[in-house]
Amino acid sequence: MKNKNMVLFFVLSMIMLGAYYLMSARMYPPAPPTQAAQQPASQAAAASAAPTVAPAPTFTKAFGELELTWRTNDGALVQAVWTKDGTRFFNEETRDKKGQIVSRPFPGIGGTFDARFAGEPAVASEAGAATVTFTSPAGEKLVYRIPSRGHVVSVEWLSGSRTPLALVRMPADEKQIHGLKRVFTLDERKINAVDWSKMLSDPWFGKRKELPPAASRLGLDAGIDPAQSVQRSHYFCAIWEMASPVAREAGKGYSAAGEKVAGRLYLGPKQADQLTAFGAPYPQVLDFGFFGLVAKGMFWILQSLHKYIPNWGWTIVVFSVLLRLALWPLNTKTTLQMLRMKDLEPHQKVIQEKYAKFGNDMTKKAEMQKELMAFYKKNGHNPMGGCLPMLLQMPVFFALWSMLNAVFELRHSPFMGWIHDLSGKDPYFILPVLLGASMVAQQLMTPATGDPAQRKMMMWMMPAMMIFFFASTPSGLCLYYMIFNIIGMGQAWWLKRTYKPQPVVI
Repeated sequence: MKNKNMVLFFVLSMIMLGAYYLMSARMYPPAPPTQAAQQPASQAAAASAAPTVAPAPTFTKAFGELELTWRTNDGALVQAVWTKDGTRFFNEETRDKKGQIVSRPFPGIGGTFDARFAGEPAVASEAGAATVTFTSPAGEKLVYRIPSRGHVVSVEWLSGSRTPLALVRMPADEKQIHGLKRVFTLDERKINAVDWSKMLSDPWFGKRKELPPAASRLGLDAGIDPAQSVQRSHYFCAIWEMASPVAREAGKGYSAAGEKVAGRLYLGPKQADQLTAFGAPYPQVLDFGFFGLVAKGMFWILQSLHKYIPNWGWTIVVFSVLLRLALWPLNTKTTLQMLRMKDLEPHQKVIQEKYAKFGNDMTKKAEMQKELMAFYKKNGHNPMGGCLPMLLQMPVFFALWSMLNAVFELRHSPFMGWIHDLSGKDPYFILPVLLGASMVAQQLMTPATGDPAQRKMMMWMMPAMMIFFFASTPSGLCLYYMIFNIIGMGQAWWLKRTYKPQPVVI
């Protein structure tokens, strides 16, 4: 094709789109088929006719920022609710429209592996906290101390028989952790994380993953959004910090044993400052993806701007402006290269037509390329010089996408009008359509070079593809890219107006 810059832009865009769906497929695998779909009809019918097991009794109580639910027979914490907005940390039993079970209750954290408690726990108040105490007939005690403010729960297990305290239980199947993503352990500088699905599903290649190595710091992603058909983000986590040695046992999970086992349990949002307050290594649970370093730097800039701009949406707008200004010299060079290419294009066509009679003769094509490059060099033109700004924008794009899906601060943050959640998609697809329109306008303002048919195709196909792409991405990312384009339109208009053609050296 004649216009190499546009071809390269198209190729890079296709790579970006393909990478997005690849990342989505790997990070958010589809829900597993229901058990009835996996079994023959006769087995499924038999299973549906089998008597159901009554759920274990539970005990629920609200404590400031948290509402906690325990199974009373083993003291396991099976649900935590963030009372500020009602977000549930773990999955519960849900069914599809046909009545088939999609998810079963979460197996729980804490408690004992073998049921031993009877009746409801004792609840008592003390200075700034409440205690929930489970007592066994043998005198063993499991005590949860929940603060009236905050979300770090102290846990103490007193067992003369050294019965293990369960920390993170291995689920029986994927339905028990439906919607949840990772289980992890941490050391000072590294997080060892494995997706639940990769341990519980048969892989296409290789073998199933195992639980990460035992460590005194361990936990799992949390936070279920029932409005999402596929859980994309987990803005909460449950993390143990144990003072007692931790063991890992295949098929059971993590546990700690001793006459007295003590630890702290973080049940809260993935916010860097709160995780740092809990312990220096814990901000590692923030998953910023492949471009994590870039995403962290961008979030630091956004946080700095947010100190002076209270609305996160306007913070993203200002960030987009600053980034476009930072890339102004490179984008100026790109536009000037395209304007210069328009001056050179008639002479380029003469050279190409001279070799057209040789058809696909590779030797002659090499000679043509050599002559073209010599012509460009005489005129100080680099046909690939306009690609650098595009390449620099790709890490920023992916980093911002992963950041918007990771940081708690942007969750449910409104912008204006119909945009009530910058981390979620535009409910009316207005921003994606405006973004597509800005791309068409930008193409119209770009110097017209290359094959007219190719340019017309790119003018409409690329915006249509990007509208489809951005329809399901966070609205904050769409806002950033639209502002980025609008400023680019202004820059292109100014450069076209002030550009003075230079003589062409033959």
